[in-house]
Order: sequence, then structure tokens, then C-alpha cells
Amino acid sequence: MLIYNPRQMALVTCKGKHALMGKSTEKHDIVPTTWHSPASSHPPMYAIFLENSTMACKLITQSGAFVVNFMPNSQVESVKKAQVISGEYTEKIEHLGLHELPCEKLVDSFRIKEAVGWLECELVEEKSFGDHILFVGRVVHSWMALDEKRVFHVEGNEFTTTR
Repeated sequence: MLIYNPRQMALVTCKGKHALMGKSTEKHDIVPTTWHSPASSHPPMYAIFLENSTMACKLITQSGAFVVNFMPNSQVESVKKAQVISGEYTEKIEHLGLHELPCEKLVDSFRIKEAVGWLECELVEEKSFGDHILFVGRVVHSWMALDEKRVFHVEGNEFTTTR
């Protein structure tokens, strides 16, 4: 839907137990999305839509937490890779050349060191819409560097930035 583009690209991070070949393991996942928005000011809440087939949906439902990471334009290649690499069989963060940091408030998620901002969210609502799931989280901690250029997705493999 080009009428809505460009849209700011965010990388959503989450972690939890995932069954793979009958064995439950701790998995950390990163999933890109342009479908995200503030949902409330008081209390602060943020909404994301993710394709319901992603491992991230299962991890967020199970853990009840996610982080929205806003990436600088200098990381556009990592953002592009995040669109095509699955975290189910590999440690996605290593393949993206990014680094994991613990959250300030959440225990059940992580944030990306290279992000220029993030929102740590506790899940309060989820609802299925067609091939996507809406997750709404209460923002428990946030930070943003306002002087950084951020990544915006136009379509396909085309990206742009601000300013």
C-alpha cells in the first residue's frame, strides 16, 4: 500500500521459550515492522502489528513483553537483512551484526544497542486481524535520541531517512 509510505521501520525484540523439533529452548527474536503507532498517552501505550506466522508472535504472547527499537539510518543494511532472516534456526542478532542489551525495566525481553531509541512494553492486549496480530503494550521505559536520522521504508528494498 504505497499510499501509506514511507513509514518508519522499527525492529521489535522479544524472547521466550520456543519448541523446535520437540525440544523447548530459549529464543531471542528480532522482527521488523512499519505497522506501529502510539495507542494512548495516559497511560502511555504503543501498538504493533506483526504477521501471525512469525515466531515473535508466539514469544510475545508467551512472555508478555516486547521492545520497539528505532534504528538509525546508518543501520539500514541490518534492517534490510532482518526482513529476510528467520530467527527460528539461528541467532538472528549475530547475523544482523547488532548487539543485545538488557532492558532497563523488563526481564522478559531485550533491546538493541545500536538503536537510537526504544520503548519497553508490557503486553496488555492482543487481537488477531486477518494475517496479522495487533499487540498493545504499556510503555514501562523509553528513550530517544532526537538528533539521529532514522530508517523509513518506502517499498520492497527501497528505504529513505529524515532531513
